[in-house]
Amino acid sequence: MTFGKYKGRGLSKFATEHSADFYAEISDVCALADAFADAEKLGLKIAVLGGGSNVFFKHRKIKSAVLKNALPPTITHIGGDLFEVSSSVEMAKLLQFCLKNSRESCYYLASAPCQVGGAIAMNAGGGEKAANYISDFIVSVKFFDGKNVVEKPKEELGFGYRTSAFSDKRCFIISAVFRFPEKIYAENPIAARINWAKQNQDLSAPNCGSLCNRYDAKILGFVRALFAHCPARLSPKKLNWAQNRSKNPAWLGLLFFTIRTLHKVLGKKLKFEIKMFE
Repeated sequence: MTFGKYKGRGLSKFATEHSADFYAEISDVCALADAFADAEKLGLKIAVLGGGSNVFFKHRKIKSAVLKNALPPTITHIGGDLFEVSSSVEMAKLLQFCLKNSRESCYYLASAPCQVGGAIAMNAGGGEKAANYISDFIVSVKFFDGKNVVEKPKEELGFGYRTSAFSDKRCFIISAVFRFPEKIYAENPIAARINWAKQNQDLSAPNCGSLCNRYDAKILGFVRALFAHCPARLSPKKLNWAQNRSKNPAWLGLLFFTIRTLHKVLGKKLKFEIKMFE
């Protein structure tokens, strides 16, 4: 595989501007082995990129090999309540499909600007108290593990609160088999979630959704006040929500560094949901 160059603001929902010398769009599963092997030969870390909804690149010039998921977005009914869904399918498209076909699904993700692959990797859901996740509907996942294409049942993939076996693993999710039981909805669950998001989320500036799944609220409150007038800040509406109005990733980098440092100094637990790449 030959890597190409990239320059623009489309790699992350934070809309920061980056250039990359090692960029490839994966439109065929057969290209995965070559891409991973070439990156290894060059001594490069791999950043697998879906919709960019939980990704932050630390530098304007990206040092990693960026593999953009460009697989054909397909949803295939394979019998009964089972559907195979490509990792490149936009979550909104999957939920529209399920509702049109009177199927139960993870409608609490209707406001998430992600692809199915990204949602699987972080086991996206409705929140810790709600205890509902996309993995509730997963039967199995097919992925490239760096050497081979493998398929594993849900039980072997370590799904938990906002985490999975894919969270920190260098792999590429290809597709998943979901079980979507038949269900008739009296009201539109997608519209209900979108209305909820308008009231409870802050979409006024480029963002990647929830920032952390473990944090100290007092520390984030202090950081929000500290960065209130900066190009990158924590939302005045939603504490655990980073916003960005700058092309330069340095502002977000400073925000994240401050959050991490304060938690470390004060001995508080912190876990970023955002995947950060060099």
